[in-house]
Amino acid sequence: MAWETTPQGYIKTTAKITKGAVLQYYGHEIGLTDSRANQIVNVNRTLDELSKPETLKSINGMPITITHPDKKAVDANDWKSKTVGHVQNPRVESNYIVCDAFIQDKSAIELLKDRDIRELSVGYEPADIQEINGQFYHKNIRVNHVAIVAEGRAGSDCRLNDSKSKIGEKMKFQAKKTWLIDAIKKLLTDSGLSAEEINKKIDELVAELEEVQGKEDEESKSKAEELQKQIDELKAQLEALNDDTPNAGDDQKDAQIVALTAELEAVKKERDELKARVEELEAEKDMGSVVNDAKTRFPKVKLNDAKSARDVRISVLVDHGIYSKEQATKLTDAEIRAAYAGLVATSTKKNKVVSSLLNDSKEAPKSASKRLGGK
Repeated sequence: MAWETTPQGYIKTTAKITKGAVLQYYGHEIGLTDSRANQIVNVNRTLDELSKPETLKSINGMPITITHPDKKAVDANDWKSKTVGHVQNPRVESNYIVCDAFIQDKSAIELLKDRDIRELSVGYEPADIQEINGQFYHKNIRVNHVAIVAEGRAGSDCRLNDSKSKIGEKMKFQAKKTWLIDAIKKLLTDSGLSAEEINKKIDELVAELEEVQGKEDEESKSKAEELQKQIDELKAQLEALNDDTPNAGDDQKDAQIVALTAELEAVKKERDELKARVEELEAEKDMGSVVNDAKTRFPKVKLNDAKSARDVRISVLVDHGIYSKEQATKLTDAEIRAAYAGLVATSTKKNKVVSSLLNDSKEAPKSASKRLGGK
């Protein structure tokens, strides 16, 4: 389905948000604390589990975000500042969970039109990971949000559908960067290792070889032969790496390195521009939220010169005599936010007291004159 623009200016399309697959995580990401905590483990997220009615119900109406929130979840406290749209009508199509996706934030729509970012990554509620017969399974799946990301764990086929953007048309940012780095390493040395790394690897293999040398069983003899072969290969690579004699291919190799390095820098620049745009988008959303809050709570404060959420909060704090402008400029963003929150809390409490005094519905006691029918 191509993108459809609604009369309100929203973007509507379909989206494959996840699929039945075996996904890789570091052990600590799924709660492992033993020797596997820093190892990559496979987690089975089956289509049977994804298609359960309770799971599909948890997807309906969930927010869409640009990248995952720092705290990994969206709730009522930050929904307004994090959300750019929502998903609805979740359903099973082949091996995928498909939804209708609505992007409703103007800045996010412009960002998606400018950049080829379409991949999706589901943010889950605290995962129920069960180990069954040595295999890990994601059970009782509940969805918190769906994030638009540069590279999703589930693969490039889980994405916002867009007739203008074909899968494989462009390399993903991170994948392209990794490919370029690997290509440069390959040109510098066939093993992709530095001389220091090769020497370290040789020492490790020699230590292993010493452990099995002298043993007469066939397994030890076979292992010793394999270790010696690896050591010889690494020594040959080290010798080639240390050989400073120029050869006919050096010029071509240097040219390739220069070209690949330039391309890597271009990818880094594009990534930095994307990051800056996302930060700008977040700042714009924060600014709008804070301005609305300040105008509602402190309508007499002039905010015409405020250019950021920080400026808005400072204007309110200075107006109420909490800080002078000079003092406020020396404070961190966290300190400004905390002071503003304190002022809001105090102001809210005062308003409640005034409200209770003015709007107490209980009738005043009648005087003796009134009880007898007088005024």
